[in-house]
Amino acid sequence: MDYGLLDSLSNIETGVHAHFMKGDRAVNSYISCYWAVVPKRIVVHVWGYPTETFRTHNSVRNDRQIYYDDTGWMTKAGDFWISTYIQIIKDKKNWPDITINYSAKTTIGDAVQGRYTDAPANYYYVALGKSKFFKTGFINEVRLGAMAGFYVWQTNKIELAQDEGALYEFGIDLKHKNLSWRNEIGGYSAYGGYQFIGVDDNNDPLIFRTNFKNSGERFDWKLEYQTGFRDYDYQTIRISVFYKFGFGFTKKWEY
Repeated sequence: MDYGLLDSLSNIETGVHAHFMKGDRAVNSYISCYWAVVPKRIVVHVWGYPTETFRTHNSVRNDRQIYYDDTGWMTKAGDFWISTYIQIIKDKKNWPDITINYSAKTTIGDAVQGRYTDAPANYYYVALGKSKFFKTGFINEVRLGAMAGFYVWQTNKIELAQDEGALYEFGIDLKHKNLSWRNEIGGYSAYGGYQFIGVDDNNDPLIFRTNFKNSGERFDWKLEYQTGFRDYDYQTIRISVFYKFGFGFTKKWEY
């Protein structure tokens, strides 16, 4: 979630994500390019997973209707997404900052082992954010954010070629100088069409994530933990590093 505010600088992010649940463990590489086409106004973001190394036991494979049995650890390619952000309102006294987003998924990921789907998907949302600044105390800024949108994806069922649902998220960002601590909760609520063809869809995930970020002059570092309250059985840990660049780069920048 972007908290209704676009960065003024472009960045390249690389990272490693580790996922753990009973019967399924995975480690994936991550890369993204966040390009501020018009700084603070328009951003194009390309992001995805070049590789994923995983092992899925047969009990989980049966639940997910994967044809192939567990043969041990293997590595496959993942999907890439393309997102476009536009700043609609910014720095208005009686208004929150507002951005809109449209994102579309490619179909280059390997779908044979059930890690990804060889089908298109897209989502779009409106995000709001507002900050409160403090001149004294440990916390320099508190920013509240919210997002609401819609998520649409193709399925592998002839009886239900497409599923969709409302997308939502809420978050708070606490800042002390170059340190940021974000806590977010959100998910999506699917249409639930699978119920009518006798399939337990588990398509209403509710996710909680918390992350710490340290911002430097050229490099940022982020550590994140994610878990699910509903329809998401993984414990996920993410570590990322960002390299920032752009026109008009100075030691001081705006977020």
